[in-house]
Amino acid sequence: MNSDRAAGATPAMAQWFQAKADYPDALIFFRMGDFYELFFEDAEAASAALDIALTARGTHQGEPIAMCGVPVSQRDTYLTRLIRRGFRVAVAEQVEAPEAAKARGGKALIERAVVRLITPGTITEEALLDQGRASLLLALVPRAGRIGAAWLDVSTASFETADLAGGELAALLGRLDPAEILSGADIELGAHEGRRTDPGPPPAAELARRDLARLFDVASLDAFGAFTDQEAQAAAVALRYVERSQAGTLPRIARPVRAGETGLMAMDAATRASLDLLRTADGGEAGSLFGAVRRTVTAAGARMLAGWIAAPLDAIGPLRARQAGWQSLLDAPGTLAALRTSLRGAPDLARALARLGLAGRKAGRLSPRDLGQVRDSLAAARAVAEGLAPAVAADPAHPLADDLAKLAAGPELGPLLEAALVETPPARIGDAPAIRAGFDGELDGERRLRDDTRQVIAALQTELASRYGVASLKVRHHSQLGYVLEAPAAAVEALRAFPELILRQGLASAARFTHPELSDLDRRIAEAHERAAAREALVLDHLLAAVMREEAALAECAAALARLDALQSAATLAESGRWCAPELSEDAAFSIIAGRHPVVEAALPAGTRFIANDADLSPERRLMLLTGPNMAGKSTFLRQNALVIILAQAGLPVPAEQARIGLVDRLFSRVGAADDLAAGRSTFMVEMIETASILNQAGPRSFVIIDEIGRGTGTRDGLAIAQAVLEALHGSIRCRSIFATHFHDLVQLGAALPRLRPCTMRVKSWRGSVVFLHEVIEGAAERSWGVHVAKLAGLPEPVIRRADALLRAAERGGGEAGALPLFAAAGEDPAPPAELPAADGWHAALAEADPDQLSPRAALELIYAWRRKFLGDRADGAVEKQ
Repeated sequence: MNSDRAAGATPAMAQWFQAKADYPDALIFFRMGDFYELFFEDAEAASAALDIALTARGTHQGEPIAMCGVPVSQRDTYLTRLIRRGFRVAVAEQVEAPEAAKARGGKALIERAVVRLITPGTITEEALLDQGRASLLLALVPRAGRIGAAWLDVSTASFETADLAGGELAALLGRLDPAEILSGADIELGAHEGRRTDPGPPPAAELARRDLARLFDVASLDAFGAFTDQEAQAAAVALRYVERSQAGTLPRIARPVRAGETGLMAMDAATRASLDLLRTADGGEAGSLFGAVRRTVTAAGARMLAGWIAAPLDAIGPLRARQAGWQSLLDAPGTLAALRTSLRGAPDLARALARLGLAGRKAGRLSPRDLGQVRDSLAAARAVAEGLAPAVAADPAHPLADDLAKLAAGPELGPLLEAALVETPPARIGDAPAIRAGFDGELDGERRLRDDTRQVIAALQTELASRYGVASLKVRHHSQLGYVLEAPAAAVEALRAFPELILRQGLASAARFTHPELSDLDRRIAEAHERAAAREALVLDHLLAAVMREEAALAECAAALARLDALQSAATLAESGRWCAPELSEDAAFSIIAGRHPVVEAALPAGTRFIANDADLSPERRLMLLTGPNMAGKSTFLRQNALVIILAQAGLPVPAEQARIGLVDRLFSRVGAADDLAAGRSTFMVEMIETASILNQAGPRSFVIIDEIGRGTGTRDGLAIAQAVLEALHGSIRCRSIFATHFHDLVQLGAALPRLRPCTMRVKSWRGSVVFLHEVIEGAAERSWGVHVAKLAGLPEPVIRRADALLRAAERGGGEAGALPLFAAAGEDPAPPAELPAADGWHAALAEADPDQLSPRAALELIYAWRRKFLGDRADGAVEKQ
C-alpha cells in the first residue's frame, strides 16, 4: 500500500486503502451498512459509467473524498453494467456482524475483506451472466516460438488447452471470442486488445505441472494427455487467476482436455468477421447465422448450438451422428413436440452445478435457488426421458440412446430435493424460508417457536396446569423475571410441594413461580431466529453434499439436456420442408440445388420469396468465375455457399432442396474490406494481406470465396493480380472456389483453365431501367451496369448524364483498357464519331437546329431521334440477351 497516500486515513478509509493496494486495477465495492461505497478515482469512474451522482464524504489530507454508492439490494444490476463496460470489481464485504464488533468494546471497527474479484472472464453469478453465451477466460503463454493456450468457463467448469503456432492465434480468438484474455504485452491480440489483462510472469513449466497434478489429484499431468510446457503454464496461469478472483478458493473445474484444431474446420479471423456467424459487427445476435437458425428453448442448448456453429467439424463420423440425432426427431413429430415442451423453461443445470461446487468450497456462497434449479432440471430430465423412451426402446441402435441413459442421473436425489425445498427457493439463505415445513422436525420446532410464540406458550400453560392440577394456572411474562407461572393464592401451598417450582414473588391474591421449562422457553424464544437460521443452513448443507455426491452424473445429464435441445432446434428448423440434411462425403464434391442465404431469407418481409440458386463446384468445374453488376446478388451468393458449408459441418440442416458436400478442411472468405487506420493499412493493403493468407494456407480440400480482388489499385495492376490469383486457385491450390469480379476480361481464361466455369448474375434492362433478377446463370456479363447503380443510389442527374456520355465514348473508342476521354472539357460531351453517313441529312438537320430557339419539347424530341440514330435498339430499352 502507498503509505504516503494512506497517511492520516481514518480507520475505515485505512481498510479501503488496503483493499485498493491489494487490487489496484479494480473498482472497490466497499460495504458500509446497506450500501456499497466507492471512493476517490473509483467513485469518479463508476459515477460516469453508471450515471449516478458523485458526492463527497469527509476529507483526506485536506482534500474532499469523492464518493458514490449503490444499494446492496441492487448490487447485481450495477455490477452487470460495470462488467460489460470492461471494469474489474473487487467486493469488500463486512465479514463480521456489527454486534460482534460492539462486543469487542469501545468503537471497534467492523472487519472488512475482499471476498470476490469479479472480472469479465471469472463471472459465476447468475444475474451477471449472459445466459445464452459462454463466458470464457483465455490464458496465453509464449514459449519457443509457439503459444500455449488454456481456456475455461468458470460458470460451467469446462477446461481446454491447445498448443499453437503464432499464426493460428487469430483463428482461435475468432472461434472462442473470450470475455477476458490473460496475456503479456508481447502477444498481439488485434481486435481483442481491449480484453487483455496482464497476469504477470507465468510459473516455470515444472512448477505448473506439479500444481496442476496436485489440483486434480493425479501423480502426473500426463494422466490427462501429453500437454506441452506452454500449455501447462497457460493452464496454471488461468487457474491461479480464477483462484485469486474467488479470494483464495478455487471453484470446481473439470480436468483439462487437449483440444487443438484436430477434427475442426479451420477459419481465420477475417473469414469469421465477414460471415457474422454468432453476432454481427455491432454485437447483436439478430442478423447473424446463429440468430437465423436458433430454435433452442434453453440457455444451455443455445450455448451448445453456438459452439457447433463456431467450431464446425472436419470429421464425418461425429457429423453423421448429429444428423442422425435430429433426423430421428424429425421423423417422429410427436416425440419432437413433447421434447420441446419438456425442455422449455428447464434451468441451466451446468451453471447451477458450477456455483454449487464453489459453494461447497467457500462458506456463505450457497444459494438455495441453485439447489432448486438442480431439482427442476432433474424433473425436466425425467419428463424428457419419458418422452424419448418409447422410440429409443424400439431401436437398440437409436442415435439418442446415450443421451437417454445420461438423463437418469440422481434417481434418489430428485425426490429428496422435491421433498426438502419450497417451490421457489430464495437466492440467499435467510431472505425467505428455503426448506418445506414437515421435512425436518427440529427446524419445524424452531420455526414454531420463532413464528408462533403465543401458541407455544398456550400449549405449555395447558400442559403445566394439567400436570399440577391447577386449572387457573397462567404463564405470564415479567420484565425482570421473564416467563413465570402465576397461581391464585389458594393454590400456592399445594404448588410449594413441587421442588422444581421456585416462588419468586407473592401478591395479595396470587403468587409467581419460576420453572425450568419456562426458563428454557425464555432462552429458546430469544435464540429462535438464530437457531432456525442455523438449522436451515445445516439442512441446506446436507442437500448440497447430496448434490455434490452426484456431481459427475449431473454434469453428464446437463450435457445431454443441452445436446437434445440443440438437436430439437435443428429438427424444428427442418420441419418446414425447405431445409435438408446434406449428404456428406470425404471427396471433393460440392453440389447445391436451390440453395438460399439463411440470414437474408430470415430478414425478408412476410410473403417475400428468396430467389434460390444452384451451385455446382464438382471436381471438373471446381472454379466458378462470377461476373455481374453490384446489387445483383453476387456477395449474397458467395456468402450463402460459405454458410451452407458451416451449417453442414456443424451437423445441422442446410437451406436447400438438396446438397452434397465433400468435407472442407479450411474455409476462406474475402468478401468486402475496409482500411485499418490504426495499423496504417489501406483498404488495398488489407485486401492483399487477406488474399496472401488464403494463397499461403489453402489446399485441395479448402473452399474459397473471393469478391473483387484488385479493385483497390490501378486497372492494369488490379487485372494482373486478379488473373494471377485465379490461376493459382486453379492450378497450384486446386480448391473449390467462387471468384467474383468486375474484370470481365478474365472470362477469356476459360480456354486456358479447363476447370473454370464462367457464370453471371442475370439482369434485364427495360426502358432505361435495370432489373436485378438475383439468378446465377452460365455465361459472362456483357456490361457492369455501374452507371445504372449510381442512378439508383441517387447521384445527381447531371452527373449521371455526364458519366453515361463518357462511358459511351469509351465503348465506341475501344482500346485495350477502354480509356475514358479524361481530358475532354468538363462542360462538353465527347465528340460523336467523325464519320457520319452523308446521305441521311443529319449534318444538315443539326446545322439548322438553333438551340436558343428550340422549345423544351422540340429539344427532347431531337435528343430521342439522335439516340435512335446512334444507339439503335438500346435506346428503346430492349431486353438484354442473357
